[in-house]
Amino acid sequence: MAAGRMRSTRRLRSWIVEQVSSGKYPGLVWDDEAKTMFRIPWKHAGKQDFRKDEDAAIFKAWAEFKGKLTEGGQDNPASWKTRLRCALNKSPEFKEVMERAQLDISEPYKVYRLVPFSEQGLIAPEKKCREKSTRRSKRRSSELDSDDASNVKQIKTEEELAVSQLVSCIVSCFLCVCVFLSPDQDSFNVEIHYLGQEVLRRQIQGTDVRITYLPSSPVPPTPAALKVRFPRIPLPEPPSTLPAGQELQALFTLLPFMEKGVLLTSGRQGVYGKRFCQGRVFWTGPHTTTPGLHKMERNNEPVLLFSKDVFKQQLDQFRSNGGEPPQCGVTLCFGEELNNTEDPSRKLIIVKITFPWAEQQIQNAQSIFESITILQSLASQSPLGEITLNLVTVPSPTSDTITCGTF
Repeated sequence: MAAGRMRSTRRLRSWIVEQVSSGKYPGLVWDDEAKTMFRIPWKHAGKQDFRKDEDAAIFKAWAEFKGKLTEGGQDNPASWKTRLRCALNKSPEFKEVMERAQLDISEPYKVYRLVPFSEQGLIAPEKKCREKSTRRSKRRSSELDSDDASNVKQIKTEEELAVSQLVSCIVSCFLCVCVFLSPDQDSFNVEIHYLGQEVLRRQIQGTDVRITYLPSSPVPPTPAALKVRFPRIPLPEPPSTLPAGQELQALFTLLPFMEKGVLLTSGRQGVYGKRFCQGRVFWTGPHTTTPGLHKMERNNEPVLLFSKDVFKQQLDQFRSNGGEPPQCGVTLCFGEELNNTEDPSRKLIIVKITFPWAEQQIQNAQSIFESITILQSLASQSPLGEITLNLVTVPSPTSDTITCGTF
């Protein structure tokens, strides 16, 4: 918000409060004992019982205060009312309370609420805090003797100066750092490796993807084959860059057995995998519940490869305690056994699957720690030398998450 507009709306707020408290305008009164809401007369100028001197008095007073009483010949109650209505509706310091209005009575009125500073984006308080802190800093510097001044570390960058001022003030200020975490938008990043070499990389937006081998054929696909239910990622033919030998021959032999492939589905609980191909499929991941090998049985019930609930628990622990971030992917091995201790680069076909929505949440959590680390470092350089951090996680109506820090 521009500084000029903020000064204008602040002037409107103080003017309105003064007029309501004066009691000299008929119908302009406080609507609650706490004096956070006020009634303003709202009679239409076209009504027969409209009294210009009484019903339009507050609107005329605002036009006179702004020096617009006779501007352009608009000396009439309707223009006065429009001017104040627009000012109230545009100002972030006022909010109309429609459910408390009474517009169908003989003396109709609207109700507006005085919006607290904490609900206005903190622009005005923060600016005021910085100005006050600057004055305090200058006064404090003049009071320090030469020995004390030499012990105060100079802050060089504008960003450090601004934060240090907020830390040394902010009693009267509130600083909120909000990180919006995207909702769980299901998607997959898929990497396919042959003998340790990446041969394909794809990203799929959606809840389902099928990884399968599609043998080349000179016959065009039938219309039925084109109407597939799920997006497909085909296992490619081995590239010429792979070294010749027994392993490459084994890869050519294995690929046809991967026809029909593996179906991945993302649901409310997590990501599931179901095997349809003849070739065996083993998998590893951070949420395995039993030791040893983990194998997908053909045409059986889907296997839970990645638990969203467990991931969220691990993410909450990471936000609170730091340490290693949670893993956000699984590994499939086609045609060969694979456990958590083996090197996947030695396998014929490895498919690495990660989830972008999970990676984004980890990045957002890491950014919070980086911000806190910077603020803590700057706080240690402050003459006051103290800072308190309170982190609060608040769910928003759009299912995003807002993490706020108060200092």
